[in-house]
Amino acid sequence: MRRHLPTLSALLVASLVAAACASVDTETAAPTTLGTTTTTVTPSSVTTVPTATTTATAPLEEVSVSGDVDGDFLAEVAAFLSWQKDDRNPQPELPDGLAAHALSHRIEAGESVAVTGTAAEVEDGQVGVVVTEASDVLLGSNEGNGWRIVGTHPAGGVPWFGEEPRLVMVIGSDARVGTNQQTHRADSIHILTANPSEGTGTILGFPRDSWVSTAYGRMKFTSLMAGRGPQVMVDHVIEAWGVPVEGYVVTGFEGFEDMMGQIGYLPITLPRSVPTQAWWDGWPAGLQTLSPQRTLEYSRTRKGIPGGDLTRSANQGLVMLAVLQLLQMNDIVDTPEIVALLLDHTWTSLSPTDLIQLGATIHTLDPSTITNVVVPGTLGQAGAASVVRLTPRVDELLADLADDGLLAE
Repeated sequence: MRRHLPTLSALLVASLVAAACASVDTETAAPTTLGTTTTTVTPSSVTTVPTATTTATAPLEEVSVSGDVDGDFLAEVAAFLSWQKDDRNPQPELPDGLAAHALSHRIEAGESVAVTGTAAEVEDGQVGVVVTEASDVLLGSNEGNGWRIVGTHPAGGVPWFGEEPRLVMVIGSDARVGTNQQTHRADSIHILTANPSEGTGTILGFPRDSWVSTAYGRMKFTSLMAGRGPQVMVDHVIEAWGVPVEGYVVTGFEGFEDMMGQIGYLPITLPRSVPTQAWWDGWPAGLQTLSPQRTLEYSRTRKGIPGGDLTRSANQGLVMLAVLQLLQMNDIVDTPEIVALLLDHTWTSLSPTDLIQLGATIHTLDPSTITNVVVPGTLGQAGAASVVRLTPRVDELLADLADDGLLAE
């Protein structure tokens, strides 16, 4: 578990995480602005894979790659494209699943390929993206043992950005500035899934006051993280419901607002009006443009709206979808910088490989096909506490999600 002090789409996430908690303004939405993340770039270079020894009569076919990207990353791109072009070249080290996908979804390349791209330093390594002149995409990561290709999207073909479905838990902590963001209560709780090859996914929300049976006794789901940390939340979802969540992303109020300040004002269509709260004004229904502070406020609001905590969780899902659409305005080559920006404002258990794959996944998704749903429950009491009692259908819903990351019609 790594801590990143506050400086997001969450990839989703994040992003994707970016939507954990946000303002009604009539200003026009500003274009997405990336943070000041330092991108590691070397002078333009040309990398050619050395000629391998072969007994074949035909000359060995190789690919040289040029571009203003880290030279070692370019060398790995060249090795990958050379192997795809002529499998007498050595196969580079690849994640499970990518080799088979690459052989059936080849990136066609000539003797030389020019690429554009970026690479960024992140904690525990580096991440990078390159795009060829033919619009093929290759993802790279370096986790201390050198660069390797960890994802591809042939132009017009099927992407491979990790084994599907991808499932990540996105948590918004309600810890205030100066307190431990990871061991306070969870203000928002969502499982984000993505199937890049199908261009779709699911946002599944849990009301923070969901009354659940845990290894520590019955309690509100929000309280499970308090004093224990986010991994306990992930473990509960895996053990209690069999949902294979691969990791978590956590942000707090300050981190979320700062991150949204760098991403930009958020265009969002509100399905219902929201009454004025004790500490902030309400919102009319319809298209709004929210400042970072107002986005946070909207995500936290539950009083005076039908469904209370259930509706608040659904509204947080709407914010996630709006952030996804905002992040899609960037080019996929911006993904390393967006990942680095996300890590300035969050804590995560995900590796650099996971993060660059999930970040690139943003560009494969069609927001109109993503299901935003909240687990079913009813408002009730547990002693003096207001809680949400989950219905028996929750088990069926989560089993459906665990199967392929999607929900049945």
